Amino acid sequence: MKRFLGLFLCLASIAAQAQLSRIVTGNHWVGTWATAQQPVVKSFMPYDNNMSDRSVRQIVKVSIGGKLIRLELSNELSTEPVVIRSVYIAHATDSFAIVPHSAKYLKFGGSHKAVIPAGKALFSDALPFDLQPLEKLAITINYTKAPAQPTVHMGSRTTSYIMRGVTNAATSFAPSFRENHWFNIASIDVYDMTAKSIAIIGNSITDGKNATDNANNRWPDVLSETLQKKHGVTDCGILNLGIGNNRVTMTGGFGFMARQRFDRDILSQRGVHTVIVFEGVNDIGAAGNGGSEAVANDLIRAYEEMIRKAKERNLRVFLGTITPFKGAGYYSIFHEAARQTVNQWIRAQRGKVDGILDFDELLRDPSDPARLQKQWQSDWLHPNPEGYRAMGTYAAEVIAHSL
Repeated sequence: MKRFLGLFLCLASIAAQAQLSRIVTGNHWVGTWATAQQPVVKSFMPYDNNMSDRSVRQIVKVSIGGKLIRLELSNELSTEPVVIRSVYIAHATDSFAIVPHSAKYLKFGGSHKAVIPAGKALFSDALPFDLQPLEKLAITINYTKAPAQPTVHMGSRTTSYIMRGVTNAATSFAPSFRENHWFNIASIDVYDMTAKSIAIIGNSITDGKNATDNANNRWPDVLSETLQKKHGVTDCGILNLGIGNNRVTMTGGFGFMARQRFDRDILSQRGVHTVIVFEGVNDIGAAGNGGSEAVANDLIRAYEEMIRKAKERNLRVFLGTITPFKGAGYYSIFHEAARQTVNQWIRAQRGKVDGILDFDELLRDPSDPARLQKQWQSDWLHPNPEGYRAMGTYAAEVIAHSL
């Protein structure tokens, strides 16, 4: 009887896997979370980044839920392969803690082990998992060998927990080393026949500089929460592809220029329905006083290029106006003139694109329009958490009426 039961369970498992293979054929993966990849900047990550023989637990907050998911790992910006012993996911509770019985191991081509070649990314196999909307998910990678210069996202605004050796769902991460960076994780997709996603390209204001660590209160987080809780839009993933100190057309800054990374970071995301372009302040701020007019023209040409690429794929496009920065180091009358030129052009695109997110009008001080409102600023360049909440709530109002 036991032998018969064992054979029955084995056949049932094979049948379930075959059914899973049939289910996931077709192009119905949709992003629920993503982050932009960048090389290490040593001044911001000065310690030994090599995760060989380490276990790294990373926490992300998804937007939409699903019953079937997959994880993308990126080694695209490294010159050595990543060798992985195993990866498991679980519902996160508080800090590093997880719900142990929810843990499931991912497979890659049918194996728990994986090798990601230098310059490549890798998707896991589809995994049945009860992913809840707006939940925090723990992704734990057991590394065998990792590059000395890893592919990362530096501005995670969430803590990663690093242990020596191999861990499992029962391991306590209380003694872990802690750093606020993400390593190799690039995106999470859910399999959904009708859902869609919004991909946002931006700089540190989108990445959430001066938001609250581990609170997930960047403006795209607030956008996702507000769309679901206030407007009942539960089938729209929000993908934050912001990078701190990123620029659109100028060399320098962090990560590849937005003009260069647009195809990979935005257009290659799954299920994208809408693109938000909200970037340019770092180009303006880095320009010399005599180059303000030139940088404004370069930004406009880059926006036109991104709009064209998105429209060629039948995607909707929203443009965000550049927010004030008087009081920050970037400010001069020349830089303000460039900002005004760019914002005037953006507002003139009403009717040509699908919407304008006028963050400038929202956040500026009515008595001094070149400056952020005092109650919403953190350093006169970046909003504080209350400012990010105002941005996300406002963006949800605009976008919900257009869906």
